[in-house]
Order: sequence, then C-alpha cells, then structure tokens
Amino acid sequence: MHKKHVLSVHRLPRPYRLGLAVLWFAPVIIFFGLLVMRWGLSATLLDLRLLLPLLLMALPAWYVWQEGVDVLPDGIVRRMHIQRYYAYDDLDHWDYDSHPERRTLTVWDAQRRKVLEYRTGHLTDWPALRRALDDHVRPGTDPKY
Repeated sequence: MHKKHVLSVHRLPRPYRLGLAVLWFAPVIIFFGLLVMRWGLSATLLDLRLLLPLLLMALPAWYVWQEGVDVLPDGIVRRMHIQRYYAYDDLDHWDYDSHPERRTLTVWDAQRRKVLEYRTGHLTDWPALRRALDDHVRPGTDPKY
C-alpha cells in the first residue's frame, strides 16, 4: 500500500504471533491432511469448492500475522482490519494509559476519531513507537476525548 521506508515495525511479539497464526491455520492443515490421507493427492483437491472455504478459514491466521503498526518517516500505517496510512499532520494527539491493568496507547486524529488503540504489551518495541509519537504528535490527555 504505502511504499516508503519503514523505520520500525510493531507487532505482537513473534512467539505469540506465530502461535496464534498456527492455531488459526491448524484446522486447514488437519482438514486438508485428512483429505489427502483418505483420497490421496489428486486433481479433485484443486476444486474451488474445496479451496475457497480453506482459504477463508486461513484468513484469521493471515490477519493475526500482519496486524500491528508501522512507523514511517512521515506517518504511521495501522495494520488492523484494513491497512491504513495516517500522516503525522493528520494526527491530533496521543495518550498512554499507564494503569497496570490497562497500559493502553490511544491515538486520535484531527476529527477526534480514534485512529489507533493498542495494549502496549501487544506491541514489540513500545519505547521506539513512543519516541516516534513524541517526535511528531503532541502527547497529552484532553477531557473531551
């Protein structure tokens, strides 16, 4: 989508991301493996009526693998649901709720909409993301948000 140089990538830590992706992809592997064991490798396994549901079952694994935040020199890319680029100029402010039970990062745009909300424990290298936000977006809490 956005072909600029990525300064840092923030995702769920790799062991957790891998575990969740494998968990979501396991039914596809098991189902396909059982079909191969029962019927052997044949051209019928390439039928779209079989492959389409298997691909749909694999979508959550892909989503878990790619979800996160990319920091670019001039903005951030939110990889949740649909990948979306936000220029730093379009972001209004960010807040970090440091309460031990929450520890949540929230970023708002100029139209007072939440652009990003993540538990910081779910992101790799939280200090680097915080430095990028400190450098380009005003921090602070505003009661109207």
